[in-house]
Amino acid sequence: MHRLSGSVLAVFVLVHVLQHLAVLAGAGSHLALMEALRTIYRWPPVEALLLLCVAIQLMTGLPLAWAARAPAQRWARFSGLYLLVFLGIHTGAVLVARTGGIDTNIYFAAAGMHAWPAAAFFYPYYFFAVVAVTIHMGSALARRQPLPRKRRFIWRCAGAGVLLSALILAGMARIDIPAPYLQPFVAAPFSAKLSSGTSG
Repeated sequence: MHRLSGSVLAVFVLVHVLQHLAVLAGAGSHLALMEALRTIYRWPPVEALLLLCVAIQLMTGLPLAWAARAPAQRWARFSGLYLLVFLGIHTGAVLVARTGGIDTNIYFAAAGMHAWPAAAFFYPYYFFAVVAVTIHMGSALARRQPLPRKRRFIWRCAGAGVLLSALILAGMARIDIPAPYLQPFVAAPFSAKLSSGTSG
């Protein structure tokens, strides 16, 4: 169940990461691509399947991580534990925001990176999420390989994750965030808006 639901989610996550790379061309490019892709992944049957897969991952991931004690499973274990936390926070935040009528677009995702002290949480939160995804997928793809080959492959996946994270965060950092999305962060005590570049 974990592998099957993870395979379904992996397709969505890969598309989602590529979608976020569009922010390098500006917020407008990202929003246009997002609207096109939403016709697929927000179609009720597809969205229900994705949410079911997230639930299965949350239910099965912790027991698997607890059982993964072998050195060859270390990468899958730690990346999986991080993804469990990320999936719980990210999916919950999106669903709660949507019930409140908030469009969970790139401005919603990037707002926390543009206000202090929230930025101290959101930069590593997103950075390690992408790295954990590439490591976890690499661990799954190389699970039957000899340990030295598996380690080399996972290191390459980790490197790809670092590069993807850096590009996505650079794009998210340079867009201008509309005031309504910033309000929950800048209204908090001891918070401050970080300077940003121009949006596309």
